[in-house]
Amino acid sequence: MNESVPYKIKYELYPDDDMIVARCLDIDVASDGATEEEALENLREAIELYFERNAEAALGEIREDDDASSDEDALDD
Repeated sequence: MNESVPYKIKYELYPDDDMIVARCLDIDVASDGATEEEALENLREAIELYFERNAEAALGEIREDDDASSDEDALDD
């Protein structure tokens, strides 16, 4: 299995009303919190969920393609 590689995410922090918003500059993900630390922790969690969901969707597409290929192979026999 591949080893995970640390990746530096670029982000910005800015106030919005009484919250601090943390917005990722690399992907379209943002979160907020009462403090900068909380906003960054929430952003970290949101990014993890983003990649988990996108990985699951991509794996689902691969499985669907494999299933379609198996069906086509069965028809060729």
